[in-house]
Amino acid sequence: PPLTGSDSVDEFLFDNKRGFCEHFASAFAFALRAAGVPARIVAGYQGGEINPVDGFLVVRQYDAHAWTEVWLAKQGWVRVDPTAIAAPRRIDSSLATAIPADETLPFLARNEMAWLKAIRYQIDAVTNGWNQWVLGYDPQRQRDFLTRLGLDADWRNMTALLTILCGAALLLLTGWVLRQRERIDPTRRAWRRFTAKLAARGIVWQPWEGPDTLAARAASQLPAHATKIHAIARSYARLRYAAHPPGAGLVELNQYIRDLSL
Repeated sequence: PPLTGSDSVDEFLFDNKRGFCEHFASAFAFALRAAGVPARIVAGYQGGEINPVDGFLVVRQYDAHAWTEVWLAKQGWVRVDPTAIAAPRRIDSSLATAIPADETLPFLARNEMAWLKAIRYQIDAVTNGWNQWVLGYDPQRQRDFLTRLGLDADWRNMTALLTILCGAALLLLTGWVLRQRERIDPTRRAWRRFTAKLAARGIVWQPWEGPDTLAARAASQLPAHATKIHAIARSYARLRYAAHPPGAGLVELNQYIRDLSL
Protein backbone atom coordinates (compact mmCIF):
# COMPACT_ATOMS: atom_id res chain seq x y z
CA PRO A 1 0.00 0.00 0.00
CA PRO A 2 1.12 3.60 -0.52
CA LEU A 3 2.40 5.75 2.32
CA THR A 4 -0.25 7.69 4.19
CA GLY A 5 -0.15 11.29 5.33
CA SER A 6 -1.26 12.98 8.53
CA ASP A 7 -4.82 11.61 8.20
CA SER A 8 -3.71 8.01 7.93
CA VAL A 9 -6.91 6.46 9.27
CA ASP A 10 -9.13 8.38 6.82
CA GLU A 11 -6.83 7.59 3.91
CA PHE A 12 -6.81 3.90 4.81
CA LEU A 13 -10.58 3.60 5.28
CA PHE A 14 -11.83 5.77 2.43
CA ASP A 15 -9.05 6.22 -0.13
CA ASN A 16 -6.45 3.45 -0.26
CA LYS A 17 -8.49 0.68 1.37
CA ARG A 18 -5.30 -1.36 1.48
CA GLY A 19 -2.79 -1.72 4.29
CA PHE A 20 -0.78 -3.83 6.67
CA CYS A 21 -1.72 -5.06 10.11
CA GLU A 22 -0.91 -1.71 11.76
CA HIS A 23 -3.36 0.07 9.43
CA PHE A 24 -6.16 -2.33 10.37
CA ALA A 25 -5.34 -2.18 14.09
CA SER A 26 -5.14 1.61 14.26
CA ALA A 27 -8.34 2.13 12.23
CA PHE A 28 -10.23 -0.40 14.33
CA ALA A 29 -9.03 1.13 17.61
CA PHE A 30 -9.93 4.62 16.35
CA ALA A 31 -13.46 3.51 15.43
CA LEU A 32 -14.00 1.82 18.79
CA ARG A 33 -12.78 4.84 20.73
CA ALA A 34 -15.03 7.09 18.64
CA ALA A 35 -17.92 4.86 19.70
CA GLY A 36 -16.90 5.14 23.36
CA VAL A 37 -15.40 1.67 23.66
CA PRO A 38 -11.94 1.51 25.31
CA ALA A 39 -9.42 0.07 22.88
CA ARG A 40 -5.68 -0.06 22.49
CA ILE A 41 -3.14 -1.14 19.88
CA VAL A 42 -0.70 -3.92 20.74
CA ALA A 43 2.46 -4.52 18.72
CA GLY A 44 4.78 -7.48 18.90
CA TYR A 45 5.93 -10.50 16.94
CA GLN A 46 3.91 -13.39 15.67
CA GLY A 47 5.21 -16.90 15.26
CA GLY A 48 8.74 -17.45 14.01
CA GLU A 49 10.42 -20.68 12.96
CA ILE A 50 12.82 -23.19 14.45
CA ASN A 51 16.25 -23.10 12.83
CA PRO A 52 17.09 -26.76 12.07
CA VAL A 53 20.83 -25.99 12.23
CA ASP A 54 21.02 -25.00 15.91
CA GLY A 55 17.46 -25.53 17.18
CA PHE A 56 16.88 -21.88 18.15
CA LEU A 57 13.68 -19.99 17.45
CA VAL A 58 14.23 -17.39 14.71
CA VAL A 59 11.98 -14.33 14.80
CA ARG A 60 12.46 -11.92 11.91
CA GLN A 61 11.40 -8.35 11.35
CA TYR A 62 8.67 -9.42 8.94
CA ASP A 63 7.18 -11.49 11.80
CA ALA A 64 6.20 -8.19 13.45
CA HIS A 65 2.44 -7.83 13.89
CA ALA A 66 -0.08 -5.40 15.36
CA TRP A 67 -3.54 -6.12 16.69
CA THR A 68 -6.17 -4.55 18.94
CA GLU A 69 -7.38 -5.20 22.46
CA VAL A 70 -10.89 -4.16 23.48
CA TRP A 71 -12.07 -3.60 27.04
CA LEU A 72 -15.23 -5.53 27.87
CA ALA A 73 -16.82 -4.97 31.26
CA LYS A 74 -17.04 -8.61 32.31
CA GLN A 75 -14.01 -9.94 30.47
CA GLY A 76 -11.39 -7.22 30.70
CA TRP A 77 -9.04 -6.75 27.78
CA VAL A 78 -9.98 -9.04 24.90
CA ARG A 79 -7.74 -9.56 21.90
CA VAL A 80 -9.34 -8.77 18.55
CA ASP A 81 -7.32 -8.96 15.34
CA PRO A 82 -9.04 -6.94 12.59
CA THR A 83 -6.47 -8.07 10.02
CA ALA A 84 -8.39 -11.35 9.83
CA ILE A 85 -11.15 -9.54 7.93
CA ALA A 86 -8.94 -8.95 4.89
CA ALA A 87 -6.15 -11.54 5.28
CA PRO A 88 -7.16 -14.54 7.41
CA ARG A 89 -3.87 -16.32 6.62
CA ARG A 90 -1.94 -13.51 8.31
CA ILE A 91 -3.37 -14.60 11.66
CA ASP A 92 -1.81 -18.05 11.43
CA SER A 93 1.37 -17.28 9.50
CA SER A 94 4.05 -14.65 9.01
CA LEU A 95 3.97 -11.92 6.41
CA ALA A 96 6.42 -13.84 4.20
CA THR A 97 3.98 -16.76 4.00
CA ALA A 98 0.70 -14.87 3.90
CA ILE A 99 1.52 -12.22 1.33
CA PRO A 100 0.46 -13.05 -2.26
CA ALA A 101 3.22 -14.08 -4.65
CA ASP A 102 2.68 -11.04 -6.86
CA GLU A 103 3.12 -8.59 -3.99
CA THR A 104 6.41 -6.82 -3.29
CA LEU A 105 8.59 -8.62 -0.75
CA PRO A 106 12.39 -8.57 -0.36
CA PHE A 107 14.09 -11.40 -2.24
CA LEU A 108 15.78 -12.78 0.88
CA ALA A 109 12.45 -12.88 2.72
CA ARG A 110 10.89 -15.29 0.24
CA ASN A 111 10.57 -18.92 1.33
CA GLU A 112 9.99 -20.61 -2.03
CA MET A 113 13.64 -21.48 -2.77
CA ALA A 114 14.98 -24.24 -0.52
CA TRP A 115 18.64 -23.47 -1.23
CA LEU A 116 18.21 -19.82 -0.24
CA LYS A 117 16.40 -20.82 2.93
CA ALA A 118 19.22 -23.26 3.82
CA ILE A 119 21.83 -20.52 3.38
CA ARG A 120 19.80 -18.18 5.54
CA TYR A 121 19.57 -20.84 8.28
CA GLN A 122 23.36 -21.24 8.24
CA ILE A 123 23.92 -17.48 8.46
CA ASP A 124 21.42 -17.20 11.31
CA ALA A 125 23.14 -20.05 13.19
CA VAL A 126 26.55 -18.37 12.89
CA THR A 127 25.11 -15.04 14.02
CA ASN A 128 23.35 -16.67 16.96
CA GLY A 129 26.53 -18.52 17.95
CA TRP A 130 28.44 -15.23 17.96
CA ASN A 131 25.75 -13.61 20.12
CA GLN A 132 25.61 -16.54 22.54
CA TRP A 133 29.29 -17.43 22.94
CA VAL A 134 31.06 -14.11 22.36
CA LEU A 135 28.80 -11.12 22.98
CA GLY A 136 26.76 -12.90 25.65
CA TYR A 137 29.51 -15.00 27.25
CA ASP A 138 29.16 -14.60 31.03
CA PRO A 139 30.02 -16.62 34.17
CA GLN A 140 26.86 -18.71 33.81
CA ARG A 141 27.81 -19.69 30.26
CA GLN A 142 31.29 -20.55 31.52
CA ARG A 143 29.76 -22.94 34.04
CA ASP A 144 27.43 -24.42 31.41
CA PHE A 145 30.37 -24.97 29.07
CA LEU A 146 32.40 -26.76 31.76
CA THR A 147 29.39 -28.86 32.71
CA ARG A 148 29.06 -30.02 29.10
CA LEU A 149 32.72 -31.06 29.24
CA GLY A 150 32.03 -33.01 32.43
CA LEU A 151 34.09 -30.63 34.59
CA ASP A 152 33.34 -28.69 37.75
CA ALA A 153 33.55 -24.91 37.60
CA ASP A 154 36.42 -24.61 40.11
CA TRP A 155 39.66 -22.68 39.72
CA ARG A 156 41.73 -25.77 38.81
CA ASN A 157 39.54 -26.68 35.86
CA MET A 158 39.29 -23.05 34.83
CA THR A 159 43.10 -22.76 34.89
CA ALA A 160 43.54 -25.97 32.90
CA LEU A 161 40.97 -24.87 30.32
CA LEU A 162 42.57 -21.45 30.04
CA THR A 163 45.98 -23.06 29.52
CA ILE A 164 44.61 -25.28 26.76
CA LEU A 165 42.91 -22.35 25.06
CA CYS A 166 46.06 -20.22 25.26
CA GLY A 167 48.12 -23.08 23.83
CA ALA A 168 45.68 -23.50 20.97
CA ALA A 169 45.74 -19.77 20.30
CA LEU A 170 49.56 -19.83 20.32
CA LEU A 171 49.60 -22.68 17.80
CA LEU A 172 47.19 -20.82 15.54
CA LEU A 173 49.29 -17.66 15.82
CA THR A 174 52.46 -19.58 15.01
CA GLY A 175 50.85 -21.13 11.96
CA TRP A 176 49.66 -17.73 10.80
CA VAL A 177 53.16 -16.24 11.20
CA LEU A 178 54.70 -19.10 9.23
CA ARG A 179 52.17 -18.65 6.44
CA GLN A 180 52.89 -14.93 6.38
CA ARG A 181 56.61 -15.65 6.04
CA GLU A 182 55.88 -17.85 3.05
CA ARG A 183 53.98 -15.00 1.42
CA ILE A 184 56.89 -12.55 1.68
CA ASP A 185 58.06 -11.25 -1.67
CA PRO A 186 60.83 -13.61 -2.94
CA THR A 187 63.09 -10.66 -3.70
CA ARG A 188 62.89 -9.45 -0.11
CA ARG A 189 63.39 -13.00 1.13
CA ALA A 190 66.63 -13.22 -0.88
CA TRP A 191 67.76 -9.86 0.50
CA ARG A 192 67.20 -11.10 4.04
CA ARG A 193 69.45 -14.08 3.38
CA PHE A 194 72.13 -11.68 2.17
CA THR A 195 71.83 -9.39 5.20
CA ALA A 196 71.91 -12.47 7.48
CA LYS A 197 75.28 -13.44 5.96
CA LEU A 198 76.59 -9.93 6.58
CA ALA A 199 75.25 -9.95 10.14
CA ALA A 200 77.22 -13.13 10.81
CA ARG A 201 80.36 -11.07 10.06
CA GLY A 202 79.24 -8.23 12.33
CA ILE A 203 77.80 -6.01 9.59
CA VAL A 204 74.20 -5.38 10.63
CA TRP A 205 71.85 -3.89 8.08
CA GLN A 206 70.05 -0.83 9.40
CA PRO A 207 66.45 -0.27 8.25
CA TRP A 208 67.23 3.21 6.93
CA GLU A 209 70.06 1.96 4.70
CA GLY A 210 69.46 1.53 0.99
CA PRO A 211 71.10 -1.29 -1.00
CA ASP A 212 73.97 0.88 -2.28
CA THR A 213 74.69 2.35 1.17
CA LEU A 214 74.84 -1.08 2.80
CA ALA A 215 76.96 -2.46 -0.04
CA ALA A 216 79.46 0.39 0.28
CA ARG A 217 79.78 -0.13 4.03
CA ALA A 218 80.08 -3.92 3.71
CA ALA A 219 82.60 -3.69 0.85
CA SER A 220 84.79 -1.36 2.89
CA GLN A 221 84.92 -3.94 5.70
CA LEU A 222 85.14 -6.98 3.42
CA PRO A 223 87.21 -5.77 0.46
CA ALA A 224 87.89 -9.30 -0.78
CA HIS A 225 84.16 -9.71 -1.44
CA ALA A 226 83.44 -6.18 -2.66
CA THR A 227 82.66 -7.20 -6.26
CA LYS A 228 80.07 -9.81 -5.24
CA ILE A 229 78.53 -7.53 -2.61
CA HIS A 230 78.02 -4.71 -5.12
CA ALA A 231 76.63 -7.17 -7.68
CA ILE A 232 74.07 -8.39 -5.14
CA ALA A 233 73.07 -4.82 -4.24
CA ARG A 234 72.63 -3.81 -7.90
CA SER A 235 70.64 -6.95 -8.72
CA TYR A 236 68.39 -6.48 -5.69
CA ALA A 237 67.76 -2.80 -6.49
CA ARG A 238 66.75 -3.65 -10.07
CA LEU A 239 64.29 -6.30 -8.90
CA ARG A 240 62.97 -4.45 -5.85
CA TYR A 241 62.03 -1.31 -7.73
CA ALA A 242 61.14 -2.86 -11.08
CA ALA A 243 57.69 -2.26 -12.55
CA HIS A 244 57.30 -5.92 -13.52
CA PRO A 245 57.44 -9.12 -11.39
CA PRO A 246 60.90 -10.68 -10.92
CA GLY A 247 61.80 -13.41 -13.39
CA ALA A 248 65.25 -14.48 -14.49
CA GLY A 249 66.74 -11.66 -12.43
CA LEU A 250 65.60 -13.37 -9.24
CA VAL A 251 67.46 -16.53 -10.22
CA GLU A 252 70.56 -14.41 -10.80
CA LEU A 253 70.20 -12.68 -7.41
CA ASN A 254 69.85 -15.99 -5.57
CA GLN A 255 72.91 -17.33 -7.38
CA TYR A 256 74.97 -14.27 -6.38
CA ILE A 257 73.96 -14.76 -2.75
CA ARG A 258 74.81 -18.49 -2.83
CA ASP A 259 78.22 -17.70 -4.31
CA LEU A 260 78.96 -15.22 -1.52
CA SER A 261 80.90 -17.19 1.08
CA LEU A 262 81.81 -15.08 4.09
